[in-house]
Amino acid sequence: MEGQLRRLGMQDPGDFTDEAIAGLRAATASGVEPAVLGYHPIARLNPFHTLLYQRAPDEGVVAVPIVREETIGELVELARLGFPTVLHLHWLNRVLGDARTAVEAGRNASSFLRRLDQLREAGGRVAWTVHNIVPHGAALEDEEARLSQAIVDRCDVVHVMAAATPRIVSPWFRIPPEKVLAIPHPSYVGAYEDVIGRARARHELGVMPGELVHAVVGAIRPYKGLSELLDAWEALPDDGVARRLVIAGGPTVEKGVDEILARAAVHPTVLLHAGQIEPADIQVYLRAADVAVLPYVRTLNSGALLLALTFGTPAIVPADSGLAEVVDPSFALTFSQDDPADLVRVLGRAAELATPAAAAAARAAAERLAPGPLSERFIRGLRQRLGLDVREAIAAGPAPAGALAAQ
Repeated sequence: MEGQLRRLGMQDPGDFTDEAIAGLRAATASGVEPAVLGYHPIARLNPFHTLLYQRAPDEGVVAVPIVREETIGELVELARLGFPTVLHLHWLNRVLGDARTAVEAGRNASSFLRRLDQLREAGGRVAWTVHNIVPHGAALEDEEARLSQAIVDRCDVVHVMAAATPRIVSPWFRIPPEKVLAIPHPSYVGAYEDVIGRARARHELGVMPGELVHAVVGAIRPYKGLSELLDAWEALPDDGVARRLVIAGGPTVEKGVDEILARAAVHPTVLLHAGQIEPADIQVYLRAADVAVLPYVRTLNSGALLLALTFGTPAIVPADSGLAEVVDPSFALTFSQDDPADLVRVLGRAAELATPAAAAAARAAAERLAPGPLSERFIRGLRQRLGLDVREAIAAGPAPAGALAAQ
C-alpha cells in the first residue's frame, strides 16, 4: 500500500492515511460505497465522537481522528487522489487558543482557513458541528465570531444539535438555513458503567438518606454559572428541606475558579469533589442525585444534561438555550438566566422532581436520544447532503480504484 501511494504522488503517507485506506479497503470488500471522514479535534475525555460515529462503518463512512491540525494535509492528499472526503470540524477553541491580540488571532485563523480552502479546492467537503456559541472562556470573542462565520461560509453542512441554534448564535454569526442538518445530541446510554443503586451511591458520598441532593457534574468552569449557583444556594429560604449541593469535576485554571472552589469548600451544605471524575465513578454522583443543576450563564448544548438523563436524573436548565429543547416538565424545570431570583425560586421547587415518575421520564428521554439511531440519522443525512458517492471518484480516474485494490 505504501508503495502504491508513493506512485500515486503521496510521498510520506502518515498514520491517518494508513487508517483511512484500511477502512476504505474494508468497506469496499463488503460492497459498501465508502468515503473518508476526518474529524478534528478529538475529545479525549468525552465519548461523544464514539457515539456520533457509531454507525459510520455500516453506512460506508470511514471516520478517522485528526489529532493535529497539520494532519488535515493528509486528508487533502486523499481528496486529490479522488477519494470522497469530508473534514468534520467540532470545537474551535484550539484555532485561536493561544492568540492574545486580534492580529495574532487573524494570523491563526488565516492559517487554519487555508487548510480548509486547500481541501475544498482538491474536491473535499467540509462540515461543522456547532457545539458552542463561541468557545468557552474565549479571550477574543469578536475574533472567534469571525472565525465561526468564515468556517460556516466554507461548510457544505452545518450540524446543529438544537433547532434554535441559528437564532441563538445569530448575534455572532449567521448559518444559512440550506446548510443546516439538525440531529440532536445523543445521550450516553451504554457508554458508562451503571451498576450501583441510589443507597450505595449516597453511602459512598456520605450523603444522608433524607437529603435532597442537587448535583453539578462536569468540569468546574466559570461559564457554567457556579458562582451564580452558590449565590442562589445561599439565598434559599429555610423551608425545612434538608438540601445538599454536590459539585464534582476537574477545575480549570481560569479566572474565578479558585473563588468558586474556596466558597464551595467551606459551605456546610456543599460537598465538593475538585478533581477529574473517573468514568466508573460518574454513576456514583448521578445515582446519588435527586436533580442535576445546570446553572449556565450562556450555553447552547450540554453533554452534562444528556449524561444526567442517561442515569435517570431530572434536571434544572436555563430556559433560553438549546437545553430547553431536550427537556419537558415531566422531568425538568427551567429558569431565566436574566433573573437571579428565578434560579432561587426554581431551586426551591427541586423537590417536585425528586419522584420515581420524574426519574423514569428522564431515563425515557435518554432512551429516545440513544446514540445508535441518532448516529445512523447523522451519517445518512451527511452522505445525502454531501452527495458522497465513491462511484463518481472512481469514474474520474483509476487512482482510487488501484489504491483500494492494492494488497
